[in-house]
Amino acid sequence: MRIIVFCGNGGSGVSTMAAATACALAQPGKRTLAFGITRGLGAALGHDLCLEPVQVAEWLDAVEGHGGHGGPDEFRAWLQELLDWRGMDPDLANDLAALPGVNHIGRLLELQRLVRSEAYGCAVLDGGEVSQFLDLPGALEASARWLERLFSPRQQTVFEPFFRAFAGDYASAGDSVFENGRDMLSRLADVRDMLTDPEVTSVRLVVVPGKAAVRAVQDGASVFGLFGYNLDAVIANRLLPEEVTDPFFDQSRTAQSAALEELVRIGISAPILEAKLKPESPQNPATLLQLAAQVYGNTDPAAFLAEHANHSVERTGDQYIVLVNAPFAKREELSLEEVDEGIAVRLNGRRCVIALPDVLYTEASSWSYDGAVLKVVLDR
Repeated sequence: MRIIVFCGNGGSGVSTMAAATACALAQPGKRTLAFGITRGLGAALGHDLCLEPVQVAEWLDAVEGHGGHGGPDEFRAWLQELLDWRGMDPDLANDLAALPGVNHIGRLLELQRLVRSEAYGCAVLDGGEVSQFLDLPGALEASARWLERLFSPRQQTVFEPFFRAFAGDYASAGDSVFENGRDMLSRLADVRDMLTDPEVTSVRLVVVPGKAAVRAVQDGASVFGLFGYNLDAVIANRLLPEEVTDPFFDQSRTAQSAALEELVRIGISAPILEAKLKPESPQNPATLLQLAAQVYGNTDPAAFLAEHANHSVERTGDQYIVLVNAPFAKREELSLEEVDEGIAVRLNGRRCVIALPDVLYTEASSWSYDGAVLKVVLDR
C-alpha cells in the first residue's frame, strides 16, 4: 500500500495537486483512491463526490466531505453515546469533536476502513489547509494513547482528565460503549501507525511561493519531523511562466523568486518541485495528467522523493542520547517533560510523546536544540 498526503496554504492548489497525483498513480493500472478530508477534490476532478467512493476515471475512485456536513461521523457518535451513558449533555460531544485536529478523526476512520479493505493499491489524501492539518498528528497521538490508558492502568496520557470525567470505572461500563470505543480507538492507533510508516506514507506540502510559504514549510517540517511523518516533497505551485512579460507581474515574480531562493538557502531536506500557473485550473483527468507530468517529469509520483530521518538513540558511556528530528522549530517554542512512557515534547502547543523502552527509562539530565535536531541526554 502507498499513501501520499497533501496539504498546504489556503488557495495554493492542494486539492488540484492531490487530484493530479491520484490520476497519475492510477495510470499504470493500479487501483487508486483519492480521499478528501474536506471539500475540493470534486471541483478538481470535475465530478460530484460524496461520502462513498465514486469512480471518476479508469482505476480511480474518489470521495470527499466530512462528518457533520451531510454524513455520519463515527467518532462524534461514539462521544455522544459515552456522554449519554454518563448522563451528561450529549451536545458536548459536538464541542469536543470540533476541537482542532479532533474534528477530522471521523474522516480518518473512514479512510482507514477503505485502505484496509484492500480494494486499493494507492491512496492520496487531500488534507487541505496546512495550519489545520498540523493539529492532526497531535490529535491522533492523544487518541491512540487514550486507548492504552483505558485498557492499561499503567499508561497515562493527555486524555486522562477526559477519561476520569466521563468514563469512571470502565469495568462497570456498558458493553457497547466500551466495545465500540475499543474497536474505534484501536483503528485510530492503526491510522497513526499507517501515516507514520516511512515505507507506506509520505507528506507533500503545496505552496505558492512568497513570505508566508517559507514559514508554512518550516512549520510543517518541524511538526511532521517531531511526530515522525515523512515530508518527501515541497511543491511550488502557480509560478508565473516565462511568457508572462507584463510589468504588472514583476513584483509577484520577484517575490516568488526570492521565496524559492530562501527555501533552498534554509536547506529543506525534501526536493522542491515546480508547477507553472495555467490560464485555467485543471478540472478533469486529462488536464490533471498534464499537470502531474509537469510536476514529476520522469519521476514516478509513487516514489519516496526524500530520505526519512527517524528518531534515534545513541549510547555514550553511561548516558543515552535521544535524537528527535524537528527542523526549523524555535527553541522558545520547545519544552520537555518526563512521563511514564518516555519523554513528552511540546512544540508550539502541540504535544508528542517519544516512547522509550523500559531499559532506557532513566532521568533526563539535559536537552539541547541546534535548529534541526532535539538532543535529550538520559543519565543511567
